[in-house]
Amino acid sequence: MKHTFFEVWNFKGIEHIRLDFNSHPHSKVYTLVGLNESGKTTVLEAINFFNYKYETLDPLNLHGYSISDVHELIPMSKRSNFNDKIKIKVGYKLDEDDKKDIKKFLLENLDFEVTKNLYDEFYIIQSYEFRNSQLIPNQPETLWGNFKPWGKTKRGKNEKEINDEKWKILVTFVKTLLPSVLYFPNFLFEFPDKIYLEEAPSEEEKHSFYRTVLQDVLDAIGEQINLETHILARAKDGGRNAWSFLESVLLKMGSNISRTVFTKWNSIFKRTSGGKEIVVNIGREESEENTHWYLQLRLRDGSEYYTISERSLGFRWFFAFLLLTQYRGFRKDAPDNVLFLFDEPASNLHSSAQSQLLESFGKFPENSSIVYTTHSHHLINPAWLEGTYVVKNQGLEYDDSYENYNAANTEITLHKYREFASKHPNQTTYFQPVLDILDYCPGALENVPDVVMLEGKNDFYTLKYFHEKILKNTSTINLMPGNGAGTLDDAIRLYIAWGRNFIVLLDSDKGGKSQKTRYEDIFGVLVENKIFSLEDINSSWKNKSMEFLIIDKDKDKIQKTSYPHSSKFNKTHFNRAIQEAYLTNNELKVLAPTKNNMQKVIDFCSKKLSS
Repeated sequence: MKHTFFEVWNFKGIEHIRLDFNSHPHSKVYTLVGLNESGKTTVLEAINFFNYKYETLDPLNLHGYSISDVHELIPMSKRSNFNDKIKIKVGYKLDEDDKKDIKKFLLENLDFEVTKNLYDEFYIIQSYEFRNSQLIPNQPETLWGNFKPWGKTKRGKNEKEINDEKWKILVTFVKTLLPSVLYFPNFLFEFPDKIYLEEAPSEEEKHSFYRTVLQDVLDAIGEQINLETHILARAKDGGRNAWSFLESVLLKMGSNISRTVFTKWNSIFKRTSGGKEIVVNIGREESEENTHWYLQLRLRDGSEYYTISERSLGFRWFFAFLLLTQYRGFRKDAPDNVLFLFDEPASNLHSSAQSQLLESFGKFPENSSIVYTTHSHHLINPAWLEGTYVVKNQGLEYDDSYENYNAANTEITLHKYREFASKHPNQTTYFQPVLDILDYCPGALENVPDVVMLEGKNDFYTLKYFHEKILKNTSTINLMPGNGAGTLDDAIRLYIAWGRNFIVLLDSDKGGKSQKTRYEDIFGVLVENKIFSLEDINSSWKNKSMEFLIIDKDKDKIQKTSYPHSSKFNKTHFNRAIQEAYLTNNELKVLAPTKNNMQKVIDFCSKKLSS
């Protein structure tokens, strides 16, 4: 089961917003961008406030995680006399396994055979009603929409809607299928030096939580190893064989965690971990009443051993982030679809680490989705702009300083990036509106990368998809999408002013060739050997656009991944399908002529940039 949308009314500074997960192209990463005080955190808090979650992070005592008094959510401007509802509506989509599980549960437990009205999608509304700014008793109210199946008993003939008594039992079961929501307002918490394997001497709820995380690691190993059977019971046994088998499990745990942590550490921080590894040990504490067994995760660095709490803030943040996110998708007997919410992730890491961390989002467990907030341009991925929302606060005067912030006028609004960009036609590059809303300007010492400027997002996604997913080139090529063949003037001026390397690649159709001539006339020798069309790569590509390089059979295959019933080529559908294939890592098999054409483009761009 997956979330399809979140809709919120009257939550703090939010009057009404909708965050949609169900549009084309599908993505699993959604970015909320905006300045400080724009309301990004409030959006995450509203999603997390929804009650129906399979699991909670309350045991971690994360600052900002919980809201203890619902009265705090009344909008500031309405607190004097609020007579309305705070309301959160969440949409869900059932997959075929969900439907089978629901039908099986109804038949085996409630003698009810579903015949119709088990819809693909349904929604839940949770609302808190206030009168004179006071919460009315017996809140929240909950409404399930599109979720009352029709059917009959095993021996019955007449079909009818499920009765209220059976429906309540069904709802209790369906709650166990709802995808989890894990909200991390930060990762600045202390990882315990010891994780107790049974009832802990103190903070049992926290240790119970971490026992679940340790079981996730064991599930990732994939040998059906159980924390209680294969670790705790063997420790209590104490025999030589049991202890030998126990040590084997602990060694595998340490090796798996080390590989997960330090492979990504080396990638993000661009330096080797130097033989560091995570070692998992078992120990016990004796008291007059009980023996308390525990596991300890320590870092071995050379001949020295350190607890996680003894390492740097950056390492502790990074370790907790990986342990609590990379293993969650392996959990058994729990919803495998997880929505992670991250508020300003990696804000304490340097810019290159933020960029690498951003890349790791795309490699999260397959059934997970991510919503994260940022006001750092290093945490903006142009490939995810279709899933990007701009958060604005009407209480902020964006052209002035924060001194003009007016809490009473707070109204948080959410804008799909595509709609936001269309309202700002003078911001020329495809992602310039994001840079402007973040008030971005590169520093004098900032390493602005060499880029290939392209006509628009369609060429951008096509080249990215073939370069990374199909051709699997190991070389790096940075692509900058414009908003049309004639919209790259400002980007070219900036790169010339910064003294940074770039080329422009346009289609060789009438519009592309016209803009190529115009750029050469405007900038003269400054763009000599920098403005190209597809015809410059291959003379037979005269008057052609980028999709021409993909042969018809492959275009049809790609289009049908998102539009399976399409019978003829549709440029809009094809380009959406390319975007979705890239965002979902769908590596299709294409024919050699298509591969050869796209490789020629990549090789040409790389050669021209290097020269």
